[in-house]
Amino acid sequence: MAVEKISPGMQQYLDIKKDYPDAFLLFRMGDFYELFYEDAVNAAQILEISLTSRNKNAENPIPMAGVPYHSAQQYIDVLIEQGYKVAIAEQMEDPKEAKGVVKREVVQVITPGTVVDSTKPDSENNFLVALDRSGTDYGLAYMDLVTGEFQVTTLNDFSMVCGEIRNLRAREVVLGYALPEQEERVFVSQMNLLLSHVETALDDVQLLGDQLSELEKKTAGKLLQYVHQTQMRELSHLKKAHHYEICDFLQMDFATKASLDLTENARTGKKHGSLYWYLDETKTAMGGRLLRSWIQKPLVDLKRIRERQDIIQVFMDHFFERSDLTDSLKGVYDIERLASRVSFGKINPKDLLQLGDTLG
Repeated sequence: MAVEKISPGMQQYLDIKKDYPDAFLLFRMGDFYELFYEDAVNAAQILEISLTSRNKNAENPIPMAGVPYHSAQQYIDVLIEQGYKVAIAEQMEDPKEAKGVVKREVVQVITPGTVVDSTKPDSENNFLVALDRSGTDYGLAYMDLVTGEFQVTTLNDFSMVCGEIRNLRAREVVLGYALPEQEERVFVSQMNLLLSHVETALDDVQLLGDQLSELEKKTAGKLLQYVHQTQMRELSHLKKAHHYEICDFLQMDFATKASLDLTENARTGKKHGSLYWYLDETKTAMGGRLLRSWIQKPLVDLKRIRERQDIIQVFMDHFFERSDLTDSLKGVYDIERLASRVSFGKINPKDLLQLGDTLG
């Protein structure tokens, strides 16, 4: 692409784009987010929006496409749904007061594994997975940025890694090591995963604690590094990393789980007709996620099974208390998601009212 005689604004765009070559760059200009060059051509096709050009009378006009800033989320959702990253460059000063080119900076990078503000709200988890390796062992950490859930384990076989990623229904994997060609082919061609790379680990004592192995701590630290790198803000709602063992749960591969219609109907892909649909009498989104997790990961330890049954029996034996609690829970909103919106600085008056009602 020709860069000679380029305007200061377009030079600013190119300078920012250099740092985000693998993402669609939404460049705020007044009431629109604009895309240029290849981003504009590709986005126009994917989003079915008009492709125009900047400097139409120039010898090499610059391809351009745009979306209104107030409805940008629906377009971002489409790009994310198709497995792309989106970098949001905002105006950092009032254009009326700016001297020269308005200062712009990327304030967030949205990826399939980090999307938190969708126009299609869903009570399901959206897990972002990180992998690292030491010898024959793989460290695997996963996080849901919306609920703050943060888990980490060690696996000693690549097929187990693939199985766990499939079971988590993850769409993006953060890699902390150089991926062999054969493994990359499996991730990209067979599992259709978006791969992101991080070299350094964030050492957060508060979130990582001292209960993790060195490999697990490094893997979880690289996941944290990627999250802070893309979200560019303090995420106070994240929970402490918790070690788990996959042998604590009944092992079923992804195909087996799908054929059993555990959480969705294998034929329709919908909740209706699944075991989860049949059992779900939960009153809150948090309860729904917990029930889905229990169905997807059945316990195998007899002691833990009996502990869970004993708790359930208490509720079965106390009808009036159970009824009162059920009525109370009907007024409880999704406090995990509300907490994440506070953490992301995206809370609105309706959210605050729901948070107040829930805490009350």
